[in-house]
Amino acid sequence: MDTPAVSVEDTITAVYCALDDALNEAGIVAQNGKLTHRPGPPPELDDREVLCLAVLQELLDFESDNAYFHWLENKPLIRELFPHLIKRQKFAERRALLSGLLETLCGAFCNLAGEGQPLFSQSIPTPCPSAGRFAPATRNA
Repeated sequence: MDTPAVSVEDTITAVYCALDDALNEAGIVAQNGKLTHRPGPPPELDDREVLCLAVLQELLDFESDNAYFHWLENKPLIRELFPHLIKRQKFAERRALLSGLLETLCGAFCNLAGEGQPLFSQSIPTPCPSAGRFAPATRNA
């Protein structure tokens, strides 16, 4: 049985909605674009967008941050959906800052699904042919 392909845009929408649901389930509210308390002005790229892009990288099976950012920077759809995309190094720093939050959200995903597995898992392939010729890549981040 063939699994129907999912567009990149539909995948991004599903990931963002699932993250939003998980944040609500965990009782986490963004304040000025931040999901964790830290000093400074609101970030250009909202923490929810950083999480969405981090999950998208896993779903599209990009092991290399360099290859993933090359793909992101060359996709007009990504520029349309994430007009304030930050540089790769800044993204890596923000993703690391939010890594503890991802563990909390995994528990929220499980609660929402009513099962022991999160809604998104590396063991569940997501067919996405419109990801283009850059996915998957080798690990050399």
